[in-house]
Amino acid sequence: MTQQLLSGATEKLPCWRPQGIPITEQERQQLMQYCIEAVFSIHNTEHRPAQLSEIWNIVKAKTHHGKRTVDRRVNEAASPLFTGGKPKIVAVSAGLYMVNPKLFGGDTKK
Repeated sequence: MTQQLLSGATEKLPCWRPQGIPITEQERQQLMQYCIEAVFSIHNTEHRPAQLSEIWNIVKAKTHHGKRTVDRRVNEAASPLFTGGKPKIVAVSAGLYMVNPKLFGGDTKK
């Protein structure tokens, strides 16, 4: 009985698709750069934080990766853990990113 339950749990549904091949370090860095450029673009033209959906709309023309992968790279680009110090963009709130004001002598806590 237990064996039947376990074998049934590993059955793949017709809609199942394999996960894509993990990206290389070079691709990860390039996607992070595209995300940073998208945030700077929105900041320079509209002077406001960029939403994840807007970043995706800019980046998707330059890559074959999916939205979730791009969203992850945006989060990494805004994290000091992945950028080796002061990130070029920061998270304002969930799904909103802006240029890091500390890069220009500004304060992030206002």
